[in-house]
Amino acid sequence: MFSELTKRDILDLLSEALTLDAFSYFGRLDEVSFLSRIFDLEELPTNDSRYPDMYGDIRQHTILNDDWDKDWAFYDPRLNIKRDNKIFKKFIEEIFHPVVLDQKSEWKNYLESINNILKFDSIRLIATEQVSGRPIYKMVSMNNLRLVNEYSTQLKNKFSSEYIDSQVNLMLENIESNPNVAIGKSKELLESCAKTILDELNVSYDKKLEMMPLMKLVLKELKLSASDQNKEIEAGKIASKILGSLASVTQNMAELRNSFGDGHGKSKTFVSLPPRYARLAVGSATTFVYFVWETYQDRKETF
Repeated sequence: MFSELTKRDILDLLSEALTLDAFSYFGRLDEVSFLSRIFDLEELPTNDSRYPDMYGDIRQHTILNDDWDKDWAFYDPRLNIKRDNKIFKKFIEEIFHPVVLDQKSEWKNYLESINNILKFDSIRLIATEQVSGRPIYKMVSMNNLRLVNEYSTQLKNKFSSEYIDSQVNLMLENIESNPNVAIGKSKELLESCAKTILDELNVSYDKKLEMMPLMKLVLKELKLSASDQNKEIEAGKIASKILGSLASVTQNMAELRNSFGDGHGKSKTFVSLPPRYARLAVGSATTFVYFVWETYQDRKETF
């Protein structure tokens, strides 16, 4: 699952962060409390004869005395973090758990850095669920999703909304296992993009507006509708054709979601589309949103 290089590079990254006091893997907790979320420390042996188990050992040397290296846990054979893939996976996931995470830290930068290492093993840390409105990150295989993953990463860098971030993550997670969910989230991503732009432009609109009129309003505000192009020149003619087709993508996405997404109740005879259709839907939605959002960013100062 994880190459030796991947595990080494991630642990080196976290070790350097500890040395620089830039980011702590145990976050708001102490090392004993953090490691207790993963291991039964009272069942692991001690290296200090004064204590019957590893729990007392760690407490003595990290809380009472603080005389161990900051990254000791990465290489302690009793924990076996570096060699056991299951333990390594759990260890990294717990670092970004809402109970552990220090929200005031630079955790997003380290999440991105770890994902940049994991990508070579086709794995990604993504938010698969939430607790009290905060994402819970899990490692998910990203096989056959390199193009979609690239678009999605760029989108998440563009949007500041954690809600939209979670939609992108849910799409990626469900393409292979639940194509209907990925299709449904693709349509929701389009709606979220449109409403985010309209809200930032202080444009009033009916919150229950259907997909097609909602997107037409956004394209009009961004001067991306076919009618806004200068058809007296060749570039304008071509742009008009492309943008006219662009608007129809959103309508088709809405229809696809209504028939094969997760937004409506389905009969017992419902059969989900194969994952390749979900990849097409996610790819189309992320491409569309990236183009529209980038246009909004470019023109924002003129509004």
